[in-house]
Amino acid sequence: MVKVSVIVPVYNAERYLAQCLDSILAQTLKEIEAVCVDDGSTDGSGEILDQYALRDQRVKVLHRKNSGYGSAMNAGLDAACGEYIGIVESDDCILPEMYRTLYEESAAGELDVVKSDACFWYEKIAYRRRIHHAHLEPYYDRVLGDMDRNVFFDFYMNIWTGIYKREFLARKNIRFHESPGASYQDNGFWLQTLSYCDKAKWIDKAFYLYRQDNEAASVKSRDKVLAMTREYEYIEGLLLERGDYQFLPYCYYYKLLRHRGNFLRIADEYKREFCGQIQRDYTKYRTYIKGFAELERWLQGVVLEPDKFCDSAVKARRDISGRLNGAKSLIIYGAGSHGDRVFRGLTNEGFYDRISCFAVSQCSAEDRLAGKQILKIDDAVKRYPGALVIVAVIRGSGMYIQMAQRLSVLGINEFLDGSDIEDNYYIL
Repeated sequence: MVKVSVIVPVYNAERYLAQCLDSILAQTLKEIEAVCVDDGSTDGSGEILDQYALRDQRVKVLHRKNSGYGSAMNAGLDAACGEYIGIVESDDCILPEMYRTLYEESAAGELDVVKSDACFWYEKIAYRRRIHHAHLEPYYDRVLGDMDRNVFFDFYMNIWTGIYKREFLARKNIRFHESPGASYQDNGFWLQTLSYCDKAKWIDKAFYLYRQDNEAASVKSRDKVLAMTREYEYIEGLLLERGDYQFLPYCYYYKLLRHRGNFLRIADEYKREFCGQIQRDYTKYRTYIKGFAELERWLQGVVLEPDKFCDSAVKARRDISGRLNGAKSLIIYGAGSHGDRVFRGLTNEGFYDRISCFAVSQCSAEDRLAGKQILKIDDAVKRYPGALVIVAVIRGSGMYIQMAQRLSVLGINEFLDGSDIEDNYYIL
């Protein structure tokens, strides 16, 4: 009996595909199948899949003309025969215990959905950082139900760290939106599964390695201006058609929330056009973000003065990039969660080689992070004179004030706020 069917959508992934498949076939849970959907690849992906299918009967390959991510995923769902469904993207990897752990938890609790955490992963520099929200710790490792549903959506948004009971997906008719290309169709599946499941659990472990150093990843595309918007329009239509009005607030809230990331992602020449979409959606759905003051301020800035807002956003990004490009080297002052975000923002923008080190106020138990040394700030500024220091903590916090004071003592009165990078660069 196949316990978990792992769907692997594949399009021109030859560079990472073997590594991905090896990690699936190395699972300690042996009763699995890898349902690989070759969505019209034009590189060597199809041949790699066929070679794996010849070597291991657990690999099932579907070759088809290119029809887009959603269509490929639905083909995988139709071909799967496992008790549960898992999903692994073709450039990612998973740790050996993932599906055994998730399946045992699912079976024991008769759960519709079981998920875990993931790690941001840069293979080239051997960097992993777990994606974990400390404020959600009371909700890990326990069965959650309808009364906890709001919490479901606070966990990191993804569809691939968990498994889903196949009978549950079929009963609720949960499918992917078959829009063209690879354009955020995971959002619809994510919202449906979390809206409709009766019982779910999040495991306090991380098994999934979410690759960040694939430059061809669709989430890094700077066009596809309205792809995310169209996905949420699809979700809204689906819920209205089914009469499931109680879930519409989630759809509207996340439609507005995603606008900010989308605005940062798209190229500058598209931003003003996109502001029109934000204005229309804010007018219709603004009551669904009550209580989220930061998002409210951002959206109002767009809606009230779109020309000024776009000009300011473009200028801010260019000014920051100018400072980064003009710097002799970069020191990230802070090695916590904000230091991680600043690092990923810089790396994704091509500044990795300019980063000289991370710096901390006190001696660190670790000596390296992301392939860079971790130095005490006093030593860092001596070793790298003329480097631009980036203070990577929350702007205005007590820690920020202490770090700014320490820099002043060291003779550094001009530095870059890490918050500026977080606010102006698209960071996954």
